[in-house]
Amino acid sequence: MNTTTRRRFLGTVLAGGALAGGCRGPAAHGGRARRRSAGGRLNVAVLGAAGRGEACWRAVCASGDRLAALCDVDERALLAARDAVADTQPGLTLYKDFRVLFEAERELDAVLIATPDHGHAVQAAWAMAQGCHVFMEPPLAHSLAETEALTREARRRGVALWMGDEPATRPAFRRAVTLLRAGIIGAVTEIHAWTARPVWPQGGGRPEGSDPVPPELDWELWLCGAPPRPFKQRVYHRYNWRGWHDFGGGALGDIGCRLLSLPFRALGLGAPRTVTAEEVDGATSEMYPRASRVEAFFDAPVRRRPPVTLAWHDGGWRPAAGRLPEVMRSLETFPGGGCLLVGEDGVWLMADETGERHRVALAGETRLMDADKHEACMLAPLPPEGADTHTLFLDALRAGAPEPADASHVRALTETVLTGCVAQRVPGRLAWNSRKGRFDGNEEANHLVAPACAEGGALLHYP
Repeated sequence: MNTTTRRRFLGTVLAGGALAGGCRGPAAHGGRARRRSAGGRLNVAVLGAAGRGEACWRAVCASGDRLAALCDVDERALLAARDAVADTQPGLTLYKDFRVLFEAERELDAVLIATPDHGHAVQAAWAMAQGCHVFMEPPLAHSLAETEALTREARRRGVALWMGDEPATRPAFRRAVTLLRAGIIGAVTEIHAWTARPVWPQGGGRPEGSDPVPPELDWELWLCGAPPRPFKQRVYHRYNWRGWHDFGGGALGDIGCRLLSLPFRALGLGAPRTVTAEEVDGATSEMYPRASRVEAFFDAPVRRRPPVTLAWHDGGWRPAAGRLPEVMRSLETFPGGGCLLVGEDGVWLMADETGERHRVALAGETRLMDADKHEACMLAPLPPEGADTHTLFLDALRAGAPEPADASHVRALTETVLTGCVAQRVPGRLAWNSRKGRFDGNEEANHLVAPACAEGGALLHYP
């Protein structure tokens, strides 16, 4: 099959290239953020009607803003959402094709995207070309090339590009960031993160044959420029796409941005210098592994601080006992998912995947204590309960201050997750050059920086 890279694909979309189906290029609006008075009601579109998409449109409705448009390739999800908001959003327009949405809706202020990962970049590119601010459910993009292109384009267009981060809205999480930045456990040298995910199939092969496409689903639109393949019931849509290389990022791509948000926000880490899959179980040419251990090495985040090593574990694997501080043995139950920061003067444990439970032990202490009860943590009062991540985005736009104050970590965090996804597929130590957007001396890995997409398909066409 002739293929072209998503880098070329995305670049053409950003430039307003030709598209099949009679749609004009997306840059007709002019591409700069629309000037609007602070405090007014926003016109918002949501791409993705179920799952995280439901959280998006419910937040829009609760905010008092106008849900102008909702898009999903599955008519069942669209109709269910329409019925749920009929009383408060009578002017809602439904779309299956995001390109048609952007052709018709010329007065949008913002777009919230909660679709499968492989559609994130092209959908965000269309939104930004219309001058819309963009909220993206994590990860920011499906590939490293797309991540770089989107962040660059957001700056060029003068629009905000937010990545959702629900744990970071929790008061306990926000206090943890404050305390870690203040040096409560000293300079951090190691990070360990683990999860029981995936809870969807991984480590298999592409099934043979095909099933009839349900009448409510547009399968070609669902593929969104990915290499074509037959529809199979309960294999890809609506949930199991996460385990497939062409569509998702496996367990690391799914939960990594949330589990690793704490160290990136607190420590100011950049992109990793090197990344290695130390062990994988069940990786195939089509799917991410059933379980893996990935290690990344980071240069010192600030001067006179040591470099940092990150060890990631998924599929229910946990950090080896020999690599953990002795104080971790005081836990009666090892969390099913969490993130541990090991510093020169203590350890900090986020003991869940939601950002709500935190424990700490300082040098000389033999047991981890709830952060709420530790004397040292009382120096930073618990912040008040805040809004959810979607509402924070909408509130910032309405206030006329759309750029998140701590957005600098988003690209580095996304690159860490996506380089880890590449490492799960390519053996050996990979040296990532973030400035050049390439792995040094490894063409097999560089081939995955911008995954292949369909050549001249019926959905998306470019010269």
